[in-house]
Amino acid sequence: MIGTVALFFLVVFFGKGNLGGMFAVPKWQLLGGLLGALYVSIMVVAVPNIGVAPALVAVIAGQLMFGAVIDHFGLFGGKSIPLDIKKMVAIVLLFVSLFLFNHK
Repeated sequence: MIGTVALFFLVVFFGKGNLGGMFAVPKWQLLGGLLGALYVSIMVVAVPNIGVAPALVAVIAGQLMFGAVIDHFGLFGGKSIPLDIKKMVAIVLLFVSLFLFNHK
């Protein structure tokens, strides 16, 4: 909530845009703020349980995996870049490293 208020005042005093424009954008684009808050909440819970390094490796592995899927199918208007064996091996190795970080 504090971040929302701070950003509101930054936009009001330093922004060059129109606050009413927020209602003109497609609603799915506003999900970024909610997903960011969800990410922070998950990290607050995960880091004390598994540690900083495994939490960050999990985030990076997930981002690379979904990035490869987005590239493969050309989602969000991007150019389709097929998933090849090198990318699949790299993603598998990231998840192996995540397992090794968490294995005691």
